[in-house]
Amino acid sequence: MPPISRILLVLAAILMATPPAIAPVRAGTEIITAGPEAKQERAKPRRFLLTDTAGRAVTDQHFLGRYLLVYFGYTYCPDVCPTSLLTVSEVMEALGDRAASITPVFISVDPDRDTPEVLAEYASAFDERIVALTGPKAYVDAAVAAYNAYYKIVPDPNSPEDYTVDHTASLAFVAPDGRLITRFGYGQTTEAIVERVIEVLEADAKVN
Repeated sequence: MPPISRILLVLAAILMATPPAIAPVRAGTEIITAGPEAKQERAKPRRFLLTDTAGRAVTDQHFLGRYLLVYFGYTYCPDVCPTSLLTVSEVMEALGDRAASITPVFISVDPDRDTPEVLAEYASAFDERIVALTGPKAYVDAAVAAYNAYYKIVPDPNSPEDYTVDHTASLAFVAPDGRLITRFGYGQTTEAIVERVIEVLEADAKVN
């Protein structure tokens, strides 16, 4: 089934279902909130070189000066990615004019199937503002490492082309200087994310 058709089916299921109390995935297991490790993690450089849906090279330097909401996933993801990107779309909508300083970024960890055309259609189905990126495996792996994320191909012995991908499900909130501000775990509500983002934007506005 084409990714866009699966999106529509999944979104329909999401709207009809009650979200589970506990996320059945790696729900931001790498989140660090306090102590020296947290300080080191937040200050870690977020370097990457990837390709957008138009085939252009894009690096972390292109986003300096903007806040980012960065999510790693893949278009064949059955439920977690559509749910998360729907949340991103809702966050951007709820932020109103404040969203002008934020770029949502979707990085595919499945470059073999997620061609530029597939990524463009997939991301735009959620929000036209989502920048979809991917690249050769080595480049994707470098971006994953830069964000302290995770992914692993899970083969399907009965259908090799229908493998799934276990991956980090948290959403990284990144400052205009590339510093990690926080991570929002999978299942965190739109309202909670919006509240935290506004808190950061207003605090930064007072400093600047």
